[in-house]
Amino acid sequence: MSDRKEEISYYDLGGREAEMYRAIDEFLALSKRYSPQAVRRKRIIGVVVGFIGAIASLIFMLATSMVLLFLISVLISGWLVVYFAFSYGKTPFPDVLRTNTIIEADGLENVYNDLMHVNCISNTAIYVGDEYIFKKNRVVLRIRDIERTYIRVESSDDGTSYYAAVEVFDDIGRLSIDIKPLSGITRNKRQQMFEELVQPIEEKRYRLKKLEDRI
Repeated sequence: MSDRKEEISYYDLGGREAEMYRAIDEFLALSKRYSPQAVRRKRIIGVVVGFIGAIASLIFMLATSMVLLFLISVLISGWLVVYFAFSYGKTPFPDVLRTNTIIEADGLENVYNDLMHVNCISNTAIYVGDEYIFKKNRVVLRIRDIERTYIRVESSDDGTSYYAAVEVFDDIGRLSIDIKPLSGITRNKRQQMFEELVQPIEEKRYRLKKLEDRI
């Protein structure tokens, strides 16, 4: 685990603390995505893709004489090379920072115990505990930090897509995560599906709000 110590200090503790953190870490795939080896691998891939893009653009320009498109492509490819070569991984990754901040503030055992008793929202990557939401292979969020559940609308040239989503605001900042796509159905069906998806979250929000009001 020595390659993880720089970013994931809980492994240094050993014993039960390390085992509890390992369960959270593996569920959220933090080390898998952000260990030094994973970061190095992504940097290499990014640089290679950037160089390939630049070469492909040059070949395309020679074949079509489209200089402007070539220059735009080279700028994008150059940005990829510079970003992955010199910037990627130099600052804390938001998912790691948010997860570790919550664990440090609320207690490792508290987060671990909640993870051990979560319920999955059917056919999604969202798992709901009493105090936290865990998105598998992503991040943990406090339920009390949720500002709203909503239908996120995303428009593009291909049309409009809809997603059931949750927005939180916590110590790290604002974050929106998708629960499930809602595209390809009627408006009424979309609203009904949205309400069914967010019901477990809203029930826990209501419960926590009632508990806070009693304090």
